[in-house]
Amino acid sequence: MPADATLFSRRDAGRLLLAAGVAAALPGRAVAAGPGNRVVCVSKQINEFIFDIGAQSHLVARDLTSIYPPQITRLPSVGYHRALSAEGIISMRPSVLLTDGNVGPDPVLAQVRSVGIPVQTMAPGDTPETAQALMLKLGAYFGRQAAAKAVVARWQAGMKAALGEMARYARGPHPRVLMIHFGQIGNSYLGLSRGGPADQIVRWAGGVNALDQVGGMARLTPEIIARCAPDIIIATDVGFDRYGSAAKFRDLPGVALTPAAKSLRIHRIFETEIMYFSPRTPASLRKIAGWLHPAR
Repeated sequence: MPADATLFSRRDAGRLLLAAGVAAALPGRAVAAGPGNRVVCVSKQINEFIFDIGAQSHLVARDLTSIYPPQITRLPSVGYHRALSAEGIISMRPSVLLTDGNVGPDPVLAQVRSVGIPVQTMAPGDTPETAQALMLKLGAYFGRQAAAKAVVARWQAGMKAALGEMARYARGPHPRVLMIHFGQIGNSYLGLSRGGPADQIVRWAGGVNALDQVGGMARLTPEIIARCAPDIIIATDVGFDRYGSAAKFRDLPGVALTPAAKSLRIHRIFETEIMYFSPRTPASLRKIAGWLHPAR
């Protein structure tokens, strides 16, 4: 038998033994009626919402990118949400694995299910309205309906006030904004395309997305960055922090050729502020509007 085949078979045997041991310890069940008290949640948005409604005592682990609110980082991580380890999840002995569907690889989810751990998927909120519906759904799931309704009511009032303030920017000027996100799984810089939460927030703030692609993210090259010619660059925290400052961020290939670099209008933002809608969106909207229209 080839050496690599022997290594593969030993690794698989270890995984199967771990899965079998945990399966024996878990109560038999097909689908969880509720969350139980050992929830592993793999979703930045859902984890934040769980804290918003005061249900965080159910959580025993998170994914690597769930870092808000800060106290969630005290929980162990089961890995990057697109490169999960079945062993890491199973070792937490969860009553349920809760996700927004943006998880992988698929064989890991199959292995988790095979040992009797249910996987509960709740669609992410890609508009303020659907995000608020997700908050209410989580309230019902965790038995925190009153708390969820109160959070949503404050959120709706905050959005109404913030959007009212944005009316002053409707007539322009509309600066071109390039939003740059660091993709940890591919170790590359990506541009946030049109149609997502970040694009919507920038448009509300009186800007225009400099990247004309619709949907998802685009892998950035120096040529694409220069061609976008952004007046302002907004970089999410992980990618920005690899350089450490706005001045040093100009060293990212292509950035130095942009109007944003020449005027040093390069700003850092936490990815959790713009990658999905949350009760923090009104504050994030005001912050970005201030960057786009400092003189106004």
